[in-house]
Amino acid sequence: MRIFHAVARFGGFRAAAADVSLSQSAVSQAIKQLETKLDQALVVRDRPIRLTRAGRRLYRYVDDQLQREHALLAEMERLAHGRDQQLSVGIDSTTNRFAGADLIAALAGRWPEARLRLVEQPSRAIVSAVLSGEVELGLGPFQTRMDRFECWPLYEEERLLMISPTHPLHRPRMTLADVERIPLVVSSLDEPDQRPYQDKLRDRFRMIWQISSLNVRLDLIDRGLAVGYLSTEMARQLPRIRHFRALREFEFARIERQVGLFHRRDRDPSALARDFIALCQQRLERAG
Repeated sequence: MRIFHAVARFGGFRAAAADVSLSQSAVSQAIKQLETKLDQALVVRDRPIRLTRAGRRLYRYVDDQLQREHALLAEMERLAHGRDQQLSVGIDSTTNRFAGADLIAALAGRWPEARLRLVEQPSRAIVSAVLSGEVELGLGPFQTRMDRFECWPLYEEERLLMISPTHPLHRPRMTLADVERIPLVVSSLDEPDQRPYQDKLRDRFRMIWQISSLNVRLDLIDRGLAVGYLSTEMARQLPRIRHFRALREFEFARIERQVGLFHRRDRDPSALARDFIALCQQRLERAG
């Protein structure tokens, strides 16, 4: 078929022979064999050759198939180099603050042509985004119910309730009555049916300020306007908040969370997602 296509395209046996790297006689013989097989004359051997009606129909068919083949091969080549592939990841603000840029840079080095999308979201919103298909992967604290996901734990995170010494109500040892007069700043709120009413942390504070921006939350705490739960890793790495004090005098001041990756269990991760998972395991997994 390729030989016939070359003969029809170039209008002669000599040019077709050069294109397919065969002798002119071999090309002529191949056309004769094809005509015998189809029991149809395909070309009129003039100079230049002319296609018969059957030849024109066959040429259109072969040309279409070759174009499809070329398009498929080009797509396979793009996929092999990451082109036309994309990955979207929902990530919580703490993980994004300390690892987001490094992870994207490392993945871009492996998949230079891939389209990458990192969406910073509150941890509960990440779960919803993965379930809805808005993002393929979630990277952040696991929630209570994760049975619909395949999960890859990475590390345990400790969060402490912190206050700035500049807060007007701050004392070396505070009371529940003190805390009940202070707003708590969070990235998101639990839905009303997520926890029993008496167990909701929000009920221990004057009010709740829901602020999606990590920097704004830190500023509000630093200005002595609110308290908030911050990871011990953040307190260790950010000089600007090292003066914050953990309110360890309260049993509810400490929260432990498992941080990791998760993907919808009923879907297979893309090659790009699998590579990102391996990358996170290499860079973020730590003992205990």
